Amino acid sequence: MGVPVTAEPEARRRGALPVEYTSFVDRKAQLAAAKATLGQTRLLTVVGAGGVGKTRFAIRLAQTARRQFSGGCWFVDLSGLAASGSVADEVARAIDARVSHDAFAAVTRHLGDKHGLLILDNCEHLIDQCATFVAELLAECPQITVIATSRELLRIGAETVFGLEPLDLGNAGADTWSPAAALFVERACSARAAPTESERETIAEICRRLDGLPLAIELAAARLRVLAPADLLERLESPLTFLANGVRDAPARQKTLRNAISWSYDLCTPEEQLLWRRMSVFPAGWDVESAEAMIEVGSGVSVLDLLQSLMDKSIVARGPDADIVYYRMLDTVRRFGLEAAAEAELDDEGAAQRDWYLKRLERLETEWYGPDQAYWLAMTRIELPNIRAALEYCVAHGDAERGARLLISGWRIVWQAHGLMDEFHRWGIRILALADPSTAEGCQLLIKVGALEAARGDRDAAERLLERAAILAEALDDDFCRAWIIDERGTLRFDREMPVMWKRALEVAGDVTALHGRTNLEERIAIGECLYGDVEEAARRRQQLIDRALRVGESFETTYLLLSSGLGSPHASSDEAVTMLRQALSLAQNLAEPFIRALAQEALAYAASAMPDAVRAATLLGVTDLAVGTEGALKAAFPQFPGARAQIVAMARADLGDRAYRAAFDRGARMTEEEGVAYALGAQLPGNGSSRRRAVASSELSPRESQVAALVGQGLTDREVAERLVISRRTAEGHVANSLMKLGFSSRAQLAAWTAQIAASAE
Repeated sequence: MGVPVTAEPEARRRGALPVEYTSFVDRKAQLAAAKATLGQTRLLTVVGAGGVGKTRFAIRLAQTARRQFSGGCWFVDLSGLAASGSVADEVARAIDARVSHDAFAAVTRHLGDKHGLLILDNCEHLIDQCATFVAELLAECPQITVIATSRELLRIGAETVFGLEPLDLGNAGADTWSPAAALFVERACSARAAPTESERETIAEICRRLDGLPLAIELAAARLRVLAPADLLERLESPLTFLANGVRDAPARQKTLRNAISWSYDLCTPEEQLLWRRMSVFPAGWDVESAEAMIEVGSGVSVLDLLQSLMDKSIVARGPDADIVYYRMLDTVRRFGLEAAAEAELDDEGAAQRDWYLKRLERLETEWYGPDQAYWLAMTRIELPNIRAALEYCVAHGDAERGARLLISGWRIVWQAHGLMDEFHRWGIRILALADPSTAEGCQLLIKVGALEAARGDRDAAERLLERAAILAEALDDDFCRAWIIDERGTLRFDREMPVMWKRALEVAGDVTALHGRTNLEERIAIGECLYGDVEEAARRRQQLIDRALRVGESFETTYLLLSSGLGSPHASSDEAVTMLRQALSLAQNLAEPFIRALAQEALAYAASAMPDAVRAATLLGVTDLAVGTEGALKAAFPQFPGARAQIVAMARADLGDRAYRAAFDRGARMTEEEGVAYALGAQLPGNGSSRRRAVASSELSPRESQVAALVGQGLTDREVAERLVISRRTAEGHVANSLMKLGFSSRAQLAAWTAQIAASAE
């Protein structure tokens, strides 16, 4: 036993706050927020998942707030009370109220007009009784405040809900642990010597795997009596089995992680349990549409109702993304759902998830070329782990046909747009190894994997795959595949015949190619014309594509067209090439996809290195570093640029020297997202000595208005601004007008002078 830790010891009496035998780790901000809320409500329900630490939090909250309650504090643990028991009887017994025949009357008589605090712990298995008891108690005893802990809301009028989240996994510094890791380290020290510095990242990963759940962390730390942290981490593939044998005097539900979650599962209705099991095959969470596709419910019950109930019971939580409503379960809760499913049911769930993503990605293909691209990019970014799970199901079941459909559907959006073409290639190899393709999607997969083999330098492998695809395309009589094969063979030639072959592919495709598939071919033709001297025709074709995109609100395909054209220009550092790359960055902002934005900024760093402008190149590398990593975005999106980032680094270091290079790189790394975009678009940013003008710019103008103002400062007309940013002239005029109004200027000349002063302050 450790030494009792109490904020203010009190005489041992019936209903006294329990003694705390271990220290309370962190949660200072949550405690402060809960204490402030407690002063404004008479019922504070602390809700959270099993093992999140609700009981301990409520006890500490009561300890910190007890001075506010002159009549005293009482703690009642309801966890041992059977569902058939009486809450009023248990409360009366716990607070030592004298009962004659009516327990509730005895409780209200005992509490009377005392200004006191009553803590009801573990209400979830008696939720209806607790709700009734608390509602009546608050009416009879107007000076009593109640803290309830529960995995489910009481749902009465007086209730204020305080959601208790798992411990924070971040906020760690060089000399500090995250709150979750701090708990692990403290509990581990009772089992062995303090962890070493080399074990730091292993401990952080253990806490991440355990979702920051205090119960899971404490059970894991206890295992350090027999295991090193690295060995413990390896065994967390089955945390529900591994994390057992807690302290002997803990409640049964807290002696193992499985018991803690099983307690919640047993309190669910059969329909709720079914939804829990079904949605456990979604590692990244899901939206309502996905849940409705996975489960059929009887009349009178909707999937939305079940989701709401599971949220009320702290099993499901709404994801943090504000633009798309997603639901998620803690990984340990999700694993319980997988284990609770019978083998046949689990197989059915995997098949249902696979079929759902076949439909969802086919819909993506249909709706892609239009104004909803930011939504689809956000959706695929969130749901990528789910798509991987569906692909893994196909591989495990030898289902090459559906695997090819899953992988090839929306490949540019799911894989290329997120910089994951290497992973796409690995999946393609695995699926093609299952069986010889016999479908159109299988043929397309042969073509795309062949193209990636060529980009990786293996032309022989590329030719073999394209030949297999050509034979299959003829057998299927598939013009789309025929056109794509011609397209890729033209790329392999990389000579003056390349644009001719692409035009031939466009003719072969005819009207059978989906709009954005046809656009891809037209993009390649424009790039080929630019590479081999037909600059005017390339510009004309490119403008046609941009005009068409603007009409329908499309951004992604045009961004890639401009990036490819700028990077593929014979003079990558020319004003025209840089303009195209900046236009690409401007469009990328519409997509709200960090990788695409970083890709455009890295492309501008590549152009700057060719000028050469080593300072700008190094600064832009700093801007993109966290988003793309050391290998860079260009390699991920354009395999023909495998060593682009290394080339930029080498040039900039050679020109500047290590010290100046690091200074420029660090300056870029310190920029905000808006500053990084503005700098890449050509604005000169103020230095560290921030001026009032800079503060006004960042607080008053939107990112787009700041860009427009910077371009006006460079002397561009509204038409030139519109062309640079790939927006309509009317939109550009609107941004200029808004900027003038916000800054209190009356003319473009004043706006230009203002931006010039900002630029000058950086020099």
